[in-house]
Amino acid sequence: MGDAAEDRGMRRTFIVPAIKSFDHYDFTRAKISCSLTWLVAKAFGSDAVPEELAEPFYRDQYNQEHLKPPVACLLQSAELYCRAGSLILRSDAVKPLLGHNAVIQALAQKGLYVTDQDRLVTERDLTSTPINM
Repeated sequence: MGDAAEDRGMRRTFIVPAIKSFDHYDFTRAKISCSLTWLVAKAFGSDAVPEELAEPFYRDQYNQEHLKPPVACLLQSAELYCRAGSLILRSDAVKPLLGHNAVIQALAQKGLYVTDQDRLVTERDLTSTPINM
């Protein structure tokens, strides 16, 4: 009984981000940020995300937002996709996913096709510089 009384007295506080109006909200940036955060959490585990990858963007001296170089490197090398794909797909194949094509093919075998505006995404699309988000 004493524990219940103590729980009522304690209040949890959360940091709530500022709510922006639709006029100032960047939907594309939010979608990219959520996708990258999800991918990194799946690749490393939500409790083991490296500190430099926890937030995929940084702001420069002109207050412009950019993708962090380590995140861009991991995306172009396919490491994040291979790690996350291997964990999510848990394919019957003995060999691990190595490279963009392996991930694309493994998804296609499960009936999932990677597309961008109704066009199939290729390894060339995923390794291009600058990254086409």
